[in-house]
Amino acid sequence: MYVHGVRTLFPFPGYVVRKVTMTADIAQVILHRDRRFRLECPVCGATMAANRTRMQTARDLALGTARLVVLTYPAIQGRCSVCGGWATLHPPGVDPHAKATRRLMHFVCRLARHMPLSHIPDIVAISQRTAGRWDRKVLREHLPEPDLDNLRILLVDEKAVRKRHGYVTLVMNGVTGELLHLAEGKKKSSLQSFFDKLSDQQKQCVVAVGMDRAGAYREVVKAELPDADIVFDKFHLIANYHAVIDEVRRSEWRKASAEDKAVIKGQRFNLFRNPWRRTGKQTRSLMALLQINENLAKAYILKEALRKLWDYKYPKSARKYLAKWCRWAEVSGVEALQKFGRSLMRAKEEVLNYCKHRITTGRLEGFNNTVSRIIHRACGMQDLDYLFLKLRQESLELVLQT
Repeated sequence: MYVHGVRTLFPFPGYVVRKVTMTADIAQVILHRDRRFRLECPVCGATMAANRTRMQTARDLALGTARLVVLTYPAIQGRCSVCGGWATLHPPGVDPHAKATRRLMHFVCRLARHMPLSHIPDIVAISQRTAGRWDRKVLREHLPEPDLDNLRILLVDEKAVRKRHGYVTLVMNGVTGELLHLAEGKKKSSLQSFFDKLSDQQKQCVVAVGMDRAGAYREVVKAELPDADIVFDKFHLIANYHAVIDEVRRSEWRKASAEDKAVIKGQRFNLFRNPWRRTGKQTRSLMALLQINENLAKAYILKEALRKLWDYKYPKSARKYLAKWCRWAEVSGVEALQKFGRSLMRAKEEVLNYCKHRITTGRLEGFNNTVSRIIHRACGMQDLDYLFLKLRQESLELVLQT
């Protein structure tokens, strides 16, 4: 049949639409070679001589109600007399290995960014496995390599991606938000594999690395970037102190009388909560707890005092305040607070480096929500290489075009 303007729907240079056959669900488009175009060698660009022709098929984007659109075209094998090579020519925009047009593969890749692979067969007439294979292929071909030049700030953190402590190590550019590295585990080797990619000149550009207090990461960074400052993330430190408060709360609950236990019970998150986030009822309940338990009152007061450490802009003033806070923790008489204060003094340089660089891993922590969303959408992710491609797509915010 003849449809006016149908050729514009199938823009394949060197080929013309010869026939279109349609039913409600399937469309077949037969392409014919346009002899006005010469056969060009893909290696040297010289004119090739046709040797033989074989009819092949490729799937394309939906056409109207037809979800399955099949292109039938002549694949021409030719030989170049200049370079002596053999090549089989397909219409531009057709991937002969996937037996599909690249615009269809890019469309599937865009769908996979916003929905589970298991839902794509409801829109495109392909299997879930094929959708995943195409998505991986398009991302691998079109996502740029990580930009390792002119790195100034690095953010390092671990993320659980599987059950039973299945972790990965993530490295992000703290300035641009680009995900640079993903490796299985949270050991030295997980982070070392990133620094192995950097040249000495690239390492010298890094001025600060934000991370939590994981000892394995700290040792690797000190060895690979001796001139860079390590900045312990303030949110991780506050979370560490929350764990200390919880330890004190459990200890006090075990020693309390039955009457006092009723007051302590259910106060865990009330002790963590910021004052401006508490309701009037929560504030009254917390005040009642602090009046009957001295150790919890000390832990809570020191928590509010610890937050002020990161308000200081000058390292010398912050150093004095940190030493003062650690003395308060020491004289509190509460073993858990004393232990935490001593650990802060041992890592005082990494804690105080915040005054110099004012960085946190908040950007990477926020990106962890993206990691969780992608893993949840996929009902688990076994292929870490594919996970890295999906995460880089989100961190770069690229829209892949056909």
